[in-house]
Amino acid sequence: MFLIDAPFVSEYLKQTLQELKNPVIQTAYAEEALAGYKINYISERKAVQTYNSDRQIQFHTNSENALDWILAQFPGSELALIVAQLKDKVCFRDVLAQIHPGYYYSGCPYGELQNVDSASLPFPVILKPSVGFFSLGVQRVDNQDQWVDTLSTLNMMTSSYDGIYPSGVLDNSTFIIEEVIPGEEFAVDCYFDELGQVVILNMMKHLFASGDDVNDRVYITSSSIMKQYLEPVQSYLNILGSLFNLRKFQAHIEIRIDADEIAAIEINPLRFGGWCSTADLAQYAWDMNLYEAVVKSVKPNWDHLTKIDPDHVYALVVLNNSTGIAGKEIARFDYDALLATIRNPLELRKTDFQKFPLFGFLMCKVPANDMSDLNKLLHSDLREFISSS
Repeated sequence: MFLIDAPFVSEYLKQTLQELKNPVIQTAYAEEALAGYKINYISERKAVQTYNSDRQIQFHTNSENALDWILAQFPGSELALIVAQLKDKVCFRDVLAQIHPGYYYSGCPYGELQNVDSASLPFPVILKPSVGFFSLGVQRVDNQDQWVDTLSTLNMMTSSYDGIYPSGVLDNSTFIIEEVIPGEEFAVDCYFDELGQVVILNMMKHLFASGDDVNDRVYITSSSIMKQYLEPVQSYLNILGSLFNLRKFQAHIEIRIDADEIAAIEINPLRFGGWCSTADLAQYAWDMNLYEAVVKSVKPNWDHLTKIDPDHVYALVVLNNSTGIAGKEIARFDYDALLATIRNPLELRKTDFQKFPLFGFLMCKVPANDMSDLNKLLHSDLREFISSS
């Protein structure tokens, strides 16, 4: 069953839901978002009854927001337990400690952060909401002086996005302090089959502008990335699947790879990348519909797929508001000027930047031997594209 929720449903997903004819839970948001499409709706009551009679049914969502519905409808179920365990970063680390026992992390109520003995912290550390989304509130802190500066501005930072997402998606009441995981970062869209074996549907390398950058700006996928990392990542994710008992379970997983060491950052349950982003990129990169693949239990032939277009890199550019200017104070974003900076744009999705802290998403392809277009956007604060009110 599909559970569709705010803030966004792409046209690609809408069309897919119409063609697949899989049941979509008939929430008020789903009816509004999917208006005009022929959808195979199932009432909320019937959906609950169906799952309660067959706990093997798999849920697919497009958004973190949908998790609250699952937790509310099936309290005490194994699914709710797994979702809650994965969503809360402190609980997630508690379980993950079984395979990464030396990793430092500590949960702390927001009101007690000022009392933390910073001299005891293994800098550099990451400070972020225990229940979070989209890198909002995430801060890298390299030393004690920076710790003091971060805490002094934390209230202003968190208040800037307060109320954008429900508390089940983003909650500033508790923060987690954790050591920085070394290595390169990757995001993996996948599902775990009925035997608990992972099936990787896409893998994207997360590019950063610098060592202390924590933004979601550029993700890339390519034949070379899949060839180099598919097998070791698959082996590691199978361990995670066993650890958290993931079966018939869709996920968007973030990891870091340092030489031969792989470590999980987080597992986002029952969805792919937020805002229909990473899954929709796969239609361009691999000519593959990830929503259909997970529903039909497709297992990609990566030997074949990686031979189709080895000369290009496919990228997702997250146009997060890094201007330092609040969205409500921005009158216009020049999307045409943005597109002019990219030689091969594939799709541009605009967002309400006065409501959400981002201007949109850009999908594009660039030559594998020349990623200069991406590097410019990676290092840009995007001020050149805005007009203030």
